[in-house]
Amino acid sequence: MRLEIHPETPQVRLMRKVLEAFQKGQVVVYPTDSGYSLGCDALSKDGVHKLYHVKREMKKYLMALMVRDFSALSEFAKVETSAYRYMKHLVPGPFTFVLPATVRAKKILDVNRPEVGVRMPKGVFTDALFSLAPEAVILTTAAKVREEDSFIDPADIDENFGHLVDLIVDLGPRPVTPTTIISLVTDTPEVLREGSGIIPGTGSKAKSQGSTLWQSR
Repeated sequence: MRLEIHPETPQVRLMRKVLEAFQKGQVVVYPTDSGYSLGCDALSKDGVHKLYHVKREMKKYLMALMVRDFSALSEFAKVETSAYRYMKHLVPGPFTFVLPATVRAKKILDVNRPEVGVRMPKGVFTDALFSLAPEAVILTTAAKVREEDSFIDPADIDENFGHLVDLIVDLGPRPVTPTTIISLVTDTPEVLREGSGIIPGTGSKAKSQGSTLWQSR
């Protein structure tokens, strides 16, 4: 199902339908500040496993949690004072932060990894979604099911793998501008992927310090 929503002023009644889809454990394609993403309610066991199934051909990639603000993170990630100070100047924005995961996060997401990715995006759709559900936690990943996929138009997403998801939120074509990924697992921030986010203190984007398997938008 494709749901067309106004690209500048999302209709509240339609946004409620999107929120209901998340709450039912459905897998949704939706726009963020870095392109179309694919996700589900992180607290829905059925939704999480359905999302894993959709992305089964790309199991090597790690997903991230999309939240409104720091208040939603305590159950999922350990945010030390130094990490908080670093992040607070960059959110909301086009960044994915890698943080130490809590035991609860590993249980909820059914993974045994020591870290978890976190996104606090800024955009018309995500702002509208979080205004309706400030406490929402969305497990999110790039809207692609194959390595070579790169979709800017929801009609193309619908044609290629619409049958694998429950809902596609259509705000029209959106450019793919991947986030900058920064690891805050240690005291020293490490840029894992150069993206659209500007690295603090440089005035420009920095070179990656290493490769990454994180696939976040």
